[in-house]
Amino acid sequence: MINLVSSPELYVNDRASFKTTCFPHNFTAKSGDIVNTISTDTEDHRPVDDVLCTDQDYRNIYRNAGFELVKTHKPLATGQEPIEWVNETRIAPWTIYVLKK
Repeated sequence: MINLVSSPELYVNDRASFKTTCFPHNFTAKSGDIVNTISTDTEDHRPVDDVLCTDQDYRNIYRNAGFELVKTHKPLATGQEPIEWVNETRIAPWTIYVLKK
């Protein structure tokens, strides 16, 4: 199974297409807390609610569900893309978990 999730770092670092640093509660959020983002590449700039889950909590969830973690990826932009990145070349906004039963 492959599970692509937002990394906790997504919520405390702005991105080319997301604003998150305008929400002070994102900086003190713990697993299970509501965090917010604003998508800047759409016309609808209303805040979006999400639920923060830490890496350790994801690992516990997978283990409790009977999955074995095979590999974790935290992909970064290379800087060669035709996009003006904000933090994407230094801080991964996503985490990809590769799991097996």
